[in-house]
Amino acid sequence: MTALLHRYNVSRRLSFSFGLLILLSCGLVVGGLLTLSQARSQLDTVARRTVSTIVYTNEMLDASSDIGIQLRNIVLPTTQEENIAFAKIMVKELRRYRAYSAKLFAIPATGPRDRALREQMNRTYAQATELNQQVLELGLTYKSDDAMKVLLYQAAPATQRWREAIGGYAVWQRNNGEQAYATATAAMERGRILLISGGLAVVLVSSLLAWMITRSLTVPLARATRAAEAIAEGRLDNDVATDARDEPGRLLQAMGRMQTQLQRFSGETARMIELHADKDISHRMPQDFPGVYGELSKGINTMMFEHLDAIVDAIDVLNEYANGDLRRDARRLPGSRAVLHESMDAAKASLLAINTEIKRLAAAAAAGDFSARGDAARFQHDFQLMVQDLNAMMEVSDVNLGKLSALLQAIAAGDLTARMHGEFQGVFARMRNDANATSDQLTGIVARIQTAANSISAAAGEIATGNDDLSRRTEQQAASLEETAASMEELTSTVRQNAEHARQANQLAVGAASVASQGGDVVGQVVQTMSGIEASSKKIGDIISVIDGIAFQTNILALNAAVEAARAGEQGRGFAVVASEVRTLAQRSANAAKEIKDLIDDSVSRVAEGSALVDQAGKTMHEIVSSVQRVTDIMGEISAASQEQSAGIEQVNQTVTQMDEATQQNAALVEEATAAARSMEEQAGQLTQAVALFKIDTRHTAASGSVRNAAAQRARAHTAEALDPAA
Repeated sequence: MTALLHRYNVSRRLSFSFGLLILLSCGLVVGGLLTLSQARSQLDTVARRTVSTIVYTNEMLDASSDIGIQLRNIVLPTTQEENIAFAKIMVKELRRYRAYSAKLFAIPATGPRDRALREQMNRTYAQATELNQQVLELGLTYKSDDAMKVLLYQAAPATQRWREAIGGYAVWQRNNGEQAYATATAAMERGRILLISGGLAVVLVSSLLAWMITRSLTVPLARATRAAEAIAEGRLDNDVATDARDEPGRLLQAMGRMQTQLQRFSGETARMIELHADKDISHRMPQDFPGVYGELSKGINTMMFEHLDAIVDAIDVLNEYANGDLRRDARRLPGSRAVLHESMDAAKASLLAINTEIKRLAAAAAAGDFSARGDAARFQHDFQLMVQDLNAMMEVSDVNLGKLSALLQAIAAGDLTARMHGEFQGVFARMRNDANATSDQLTGIVARIQTAANSISAAAGEIATGNDDLSRRTEQQAASLEETAASMEELTSTVRQNAEHARQANQLAVGAASVASQGGDVVGQVVQTMSGIEASSKKIGDIISVIDGIAFQTNILALNAAVEAARAGEQGRGFAVVASEVRTLAQRSANAAKEIKDLIDDSVSRVAEGSALVDQAGKTMHEIVSSVQRVTDIMGEISAASQEQSAGIEQVNQTVTQMDEATQQNAALVEEATAAARSMEEQAGQLTQAVALFKIDTRHTAASGSVRNAAAQRARAHTAEALDPAA
């Protein structure tokens, strides 16, 4: 810990100590305040949020209970006025529930559990409200039995789940309130413990810091005092090493550096004395000592080594002369040491003279004047040989470059037969060979140009002739295509008219098919109607048969009644009269029924015959509809084919028109090609005149003839290809 304190100065140490104490005190106060604030927040939660939530949920629970009671009152046998009163109470309680529910949901949810319970209340509320509304509507419309069933089996369980959801939320809120109260009590206890323990910790830390800071100051100051006394007595081997960074530590480090400087200065002085006494007189005492030690070192070096500076300076100047730098003169020395700079001045004069001569010859060569020569008589020994060698080099360059210049002048005058001859060495031999090769290549190129110009001129004439012929044929083709386009236009108009007629016929066929289909539908309906009439006639016959049976049975009963009346004597006379009348009516009914039955049977037979005829007509109409539909399909195919033919003829017409346009363009291009061929023929003649200036060797004549023949053959082949109509 002491080493750690020594890394920092005293002000930082004290600042850290007091800052730590202040920080601990502030932390203690802040911790206590936070604990009390937490406890207060928990108590506020219990006093405000939890209590308010429980009050709201209790009101909501009471409202749901009242709603359930009023629903049961409506279902029970009561008057309409009472049911309306119960319904008004339900509406009032429902409003009360919604008001307290809005207050409850205005309080933010505390977490996922709170939100889940609220969603459950809303969900069960919506379900119960919907079912309760059904019960209310059934009760108000005098459907008590249905209302009772919905209440018992649906609304009551849903309302119970709704109330359970509200009660569960209230229980959960009460549990949260109790838990918050317990948390607040625990927080207050923790705050009390924190204040007590924090106060004790601050006292202990203050005592420890005071002891450590005092010790970190007194120990290094005592070491520094002992070291200063020893250095004053001439002892430079004191132990003052330290890693401390505070003020006492820096004091010890400064004394250590002072002791080190004294040790080094005394050692360097002893070493210089030893080396100069032995063999190394160039050794200098270091001058990087600080302050007065550096001034003493500089004075010693100046006194002992001034005569060595002149020698070192002369060596530097000679090194510069050896590197070619002749700008600096030797250092001027007084007295007997002047012989040194006089010798160096004579060497510099000789070097400047030979350098001037070399520069003059180099400048003349750079300017293209190889006739310049150096004055070798001004120099002696190796300098004289150097000037003589330079003169020989200028002589050789002048002769060889003159021959090359003569060759280039001949080529410029158009004489390609000129060549360089003679013995050359080195780069001049390569220059001779390259110049002669260039002349040979230029001769071949000019010969080929002459041959090619002649061939181009001949080929251009043939191409122009062929283009004239091609132009005439192209114009004939353009006229033919124009006539073809006019014919195709007439054919297109005819096919388009046929397609329009086919389309109209197709529309008429479609209309006929539609009318035939409608006729088939009408015949089908007639068949169905006749079948119904036949069935109705049969039912009427059956009914008449029943009436006939009833008349027969009535006749028998009347006969039996007459017999019984006869047996009764005078008492049954009136009954016998009635029975006789009934029998008469029964016989008349039987006769009428028989006649009606005969008529019905005749009608049934006629209806059956009509139904058969209608069936046959329906089949015939169906065949007609099928035939008309087939005709419609065929006309549709004919119309589609006509449309396709019209489109195809249109495309052919467009193609012919495009071919006509392309042929017209080809004719224009052929005319342009003819003009270009004529122009190329004129330019080839000009090129032939231009290359006729050059004089070439006759050995290139054979090659030129073969090239000319090949060019003529290529031109003729190109002309034949241009004249071929298939191409």
